Amino acid sequence: MSTIKEETTATATIPEAVDPTVVSDLPAADAVHHRQLTDGAEGEGEAELDAELQRMEEDATTLQREGMISESDAQEKREQVQRTRKLFRELPPAERAAIIRRRREIGRLLLDRQLSGAAVVATQVRLNHTRMRPLFEQWWPYLNRMSINMQRFGRAAFAARDQELVSEWFENQLATLEGYVDEQLQVAATFRKRTETEMKERGDIVFNPTVTKPSLSLDVEAYSRFSLRLLSVIAKFDHVMDHFDFMVWNGVRDQSDVDEETVRFLRKFHPVGMRGYMTHLRLMTAVRGR
Repeated sequence: MSTIKEETTATATIPEAVDPTVVSDLPAADAVHHRQLTDGAEGEGEAELDAELQRMEEDATTLQREGMISESDAQEKREQVQRTRKLFRELPPAERAAIIRRRREIGRLLLDRQLSGAAVVATQVRLNHTRMRPLFEQWWPYLNRMSINMQRFGRAAFAARDQELVSEWFENQLATLEGYVDEQLQVAATFRKRTETEMKERGDIVFNPTVTKPSLSLDVEAYSRFSLRLLSVIAKFDHVMDHFDFMVWNGVRDQSDVDEETVRFLRKFHPVGMRGYMTHLRLMTAVRGR
């Protein structure tokens, strides 16, 4: 890994930062880029974005109700959300895919860069399944960098109260993801064990497939407990998919059925990834201003 200063991570290919709780500060030239950045996976972008923009509109209403922004500010933010939604829908699919690929490329570059003076925990990432690799590359490098920069520059990028709200949102979302994945892993493991026992009692042949060539295997440096917990969420669901492989091989579940379970997880992870990326951009603006 090469060692760089924090300021150099704000590459010119990344647009100006925006508030992670509302789509409000995007200039028109960056709006087209933004809607695609929210596209969680090729082919699923519009539905994903609509759901996320709906949450952002609700956030604007909440901020207004709590007295953090005025009624006119909230209305302006809602109107900008609508403009962002319209621009996204008019964007050609090929351009959406190109920006998603570019974000993954930049994410891989971040993995090879080290931060001066940062205390890290080195760990190995092994993901067996191809559906997990783009999820990791699209989001985790930015969430990892965001987590340490929130500690370093959060007060400069957000007001003290806003920083607390943003951090609390991420913590709540992560806790929800952890609970969901833990439940999925327990259910899948229990179902697999019961199925294997029943098959052996019937005298059926039991297949125990393994992945001999993982989709991703590399060493990374985590900058915070938050990013390590996120990494654990991804790795655990990859393990859930190991159990899915067993079910498909032994004919107890259809491949399309387990694919639906995987898509459900990807959609649950998407808001955390997208807002983490946008918060990363906001923090990079604070870094450049130092």
